[in-house]
Amino acid sequence: MSVLILSLISSLLVGFYIKYLKIKTKRSLFVLVFANYVMASFLSYYLFNLSISTINFAIFDYKLVICVAILLPTIFYFLHKSLEISGLAKTDIFQRLSLIIPIIFSFFIFNENFTYIKAFVIFLTFLSIFLILGKKSNNKSTNFLYLIAVFLGYGIIDTLFKLIATNKDINFVELLFVIFVLSSFISLLYILILKGKIEIKYLLFGLLLGVLNFSNIYFYIKAHKIFAQTPTLVFITMNLGVIVGGVIIGKCYFKENLSKWSIYGVILAIVCILLLALIQLKII
Repeated sequence: MSVLILSLISSLLVGFYIKYLKIKTKRSLFVLVFANYVMASFLSYYLFNLSISTINFAIFDYKLVICVAILLPTIFYFLHKSLEISGLAKTDIFQRLSLIIPIIFSFFIFNENFTYIKAFVIFLTFLSIFLILGKKSNNKSTNFLYLIAVFLGYGIIDTLFKLIATNKDINFVELLFVIFVLSSFISLLYILILKGKIEIKYLLFGLLLGVLNFSNIYFYIKAHKIFAQTPTLVFITMNLGVIVGGVIIGKCYFKENLSKWSIYGVILAIVCILLLALIQLKII
């Protein structure tokens, strides 16, 4: 159970850390992201005992891999803006609700059977999003576009990973390493395009972010191995844990307030996660 808790804590700390840093410029953000993926590449290579000579690079569908490698650093920009404008609680909820997007795509891409219960969960998910966004405010700081970008971005990334994983010959750990390396180059490209001062401190901050990001993935993989017979336990613990933890941290540390309708949306989001778990178990 400890590895599952460590994965959950690492996941919560990623959002907390980015919001805590209060990064002012796009270039500084992508310096942070670049160092993050360099560290993640290094840790995945050594902790998973990979060898460049044994990786079958020809097996990857690089159209999909490159799409993921572009989206991963790009989504950090929207994640950062969402954390800054909408707060940790709402951002974590929208990131977790993005799980519904692969289900929507599954009807069209993976030819999965349409069921009324899946349609009902999709409806509830979008209803929870509507409630969490709440009434339109005159205050521009409540702009919800970044929340929607986080929701769509992470959902599309999950869908692309599922598409890549349809090739059963691909080693998932090797795939992660290749994507981390490519994401490092994409982040570096963003740094070269953007103007402004490069602050060395963000390279150091990014290395710590890379440790947190990799820890989340590393312990999540280990948890799935340990709880191989009960994968839904991992699914529920991670997703509900991040939603509840994000709300608590946002409220207690960052003094974020949720409206009455947003609270209803959070409760509905939790119901959606539980229903998704029951679908995964094929109980409903």
